[in-house]
Amino acid sequence: MTSDLASVRLTPETASRNVRHFLNILNKRVYGSAAQRYGKRIRVLAVAEGGASKRLHYHLMLDCPRVDLVDEFPMIVKDAWAKTDWGYHQIDVRPCDSGWLTYMTKFRDKPDFASSFDWEVSHIPD
Repeated sequence: MTSDLASVRLTPETASRNVRHFLNILNKRVYGSAAQRYGKRIRVLAVAEGGASKRLHYHLMLDCPRVDLVDEFPMIVKDAWAKTDWGYHQIDVRPCDSGWLTYMTKFRDKPDFASSFDWEVSHIPD
């Protein structure tokens, strides 16, 4: 987090914009100019958690879109996250399993479960 943001409270809107910015950086890194030109995007499910009594943060399920990036993808994700204003230092990138989906969609720590899914930044094509 940059020093000028140290005294700014993170709101759900700011957090969502930050995740959108992160995904734009990530999509550009993975797809190059096709990300902007053709709308190529990584599949992602974004869930917000926390709020009044717990630090607001996101859990993401990201699909590594290319086999040739599987080994490099965690570092690409970490680098993209570090380039955001609210890129908190705690980031864990690992292969997904059913336990992760269960954890990120738990009811606890979500004041309003239905609105915790950030459909504006999620991308789950047919």
